[in-house]
Amino acid sequence: MNVRSLKVSLTLPYAALIAATALLLVGASWWAGSRSVGDLSEQLMQEIVSRIGQAVRHHVHGSGAVLEAAFPAGVPPDADIGGELDAMRTRFWVATSMYTNPNDYVYYGNEAGQGFGLKRLGEQGAELRLKLRADEHRSYYRIAGIDGAPTLTSRERNHFDPRTRIWYQLARDAGHDTWTAVYVDFGTRDLVITRARRVLAADGAFAGVVATDVSLRELGRFVATLHVGERGRAFIVERNGLLVADSRMSGLEAGADGALLRVSVPDSGDAIVRAAYASVAPLFDEADADAGRIRSVTAADHAGRAVLVAAQRIVDDAGLDWIAVVAIPRAQILAGINTQVWIALAISLLAVSLVVAVGLRLFGRVAHDVAALSDAVERISRGAVDVPIDLTRQDEVGHLARNFSKMHADLFTDRLTGIANRTALTHRLKAATAPGSRPFTLFFIDLNRFKPLNDAYGHDDGDRALREIARRLQASLRPDDAVARLGGDEFVVLARDVTTPEAVVARFVSVIEAPLRTLENVPDGETATLGAAIGAARWPEDATDPDELLKYADEAMYRNKAASAHAR
Repeated sequence: MNVRSLKVSLTLPYAALIAATALLLVGASWWAGSRSVGDLSEQLMQEIVSRIGQAVRHHVHGSGAVLEAAFPAGVPPDADIGGELDAMRTRFWVATSMYTNPNDYVYYGNEAGQGFGLKRLGEQGAELRLKLRADEHRSYYRIAGIDGAPTLTSRERNHFDPRTRIWYQLARDAGHDTWTAVYVDFGTRDLVITRARRVLAADGAFAGVVATDVSLRELGRFVATLHVGERGRAFIVERNGLLVADSRMSGLEAGADGALLRVSVPDSGDAIVRAAYASVAPLFDEADADAGRIRSVTAADHAGRAVLVAAQRIVDDAGLDWIAVVAIPRAQILAGINTQVWIALAISLLAVSLVVAVGLRLFGRVAHDVAALSDAVERISRGAVDVPIDLTRQDEVGHLARNFSKMHADLFTDRLTGIANRTALTHRLKAATAPGSRPFTLFFIDLNRFKPLNDAYGHDDGDRALREIARRLQASLRPDDAVARLGGDEFVVLARDVTTPEAVVARFVSVIEAPLRTLENVPDGETATLGAAIGAARWPEDATDPDELLKYADEAMYRNKAASAHAR
């Protein structure tokens, strides 16, 4: 055997060992990277599902208080509403002042077939809908202010009998607060749900039903803003399988006759939505006590491709029963990792002599960056909000990191105003109420006169007003304070070391009431302004739980708002 042959015979086993080691390293890199990215994606998906659940609960939670304000427990109605029209108008005005968006319409029907309703048309305007006899058609009146004189504007052509309506029958038979199924309001072409409550006479007998409509338009807009990737989907579905909201499509479609129909999720043309729904539909059959827990499962679409799914069932004491879902194809999540692994494999096969160094270098880069992403999400889950995800690499893993960074920004930033959103506030409250934290005060701010401004100058100016108010509030805070927009025209400020909450409230009111400067559709000579109702809650004196603290501040704000409405 010559020297050359001896060298080859000695080198081949080592080359084979190096190649095998390289393949193992590439495989380990793929396994570690895919597992870490999968865990990271699951946590982010769960955060988005939690955010949807919070948005739903925030959207509907005021409806019960609205009904209670319209017909307080222990206040029996007269058999003939004609004798208490003034009292009902005052109560219904206050009720519709509490949660104007979305609860701007409250109505009542009784066993005599009479009906009374009040729909707000702005801060100082409303429409009364009244019928005092079962056989007459409803009359519509305009009023200006809580004590304004009614002016007849029209009479309804179709005969309206509250006793035949589903909301009336459901509440009458249930004996407690109840929701109707979601339905189409053909006047506004929006999806709407109605909450209804039976009203009892002085002797405890059933007398009638009070109800309020909740438009789901803003909830649909919120879901449409969620960033879940190019092929990912976020949606809400009710127990009957019909779509409530979706990140990419409307909950309505045109039927063969042109009529608007609800979209059925099981029959949807989207394979990802169908697969995700099939995997979470059994949650509807679980005990209500298990609702609220976020589940993560893996589904398969019609072609057998894996889809990662996170879901949360949302229920309340009035029978609301929806599921919030986020679904993302596994291939979308691992696209960057798979591409990187194939590159590494090609390099290792072409250059066996360098494969160990290349493999180790590649594994180190992928592992380091994925570890950085995982660490960021872990810090977010512990309550941190301002967590940078800064990876500058320009390959597929860098692209993946930038996608996660965008998801992180979308998760914690209000897209309209650029300040923190409700999810960010939840995390800040979690961190701020940890053992050993400094005391702080929570201020719940609801803008007055926003709906009339929106109606008068248009939605674009309404958005400009919200952005201007957000900037003003942020500019008025100290470095340790924080402001968040909950949605609509509601903001929350977390301020530490506040000794006189009344002075802070006065400062916020002054900041908000200053004339708006960024609106573009205000006629010359007019000045656009907003007001505010503000409630405060102190931690830990008023509540120690973050949700209870926010609820305390919310209720304090509405007490102030109702007192202001009564004063006017």
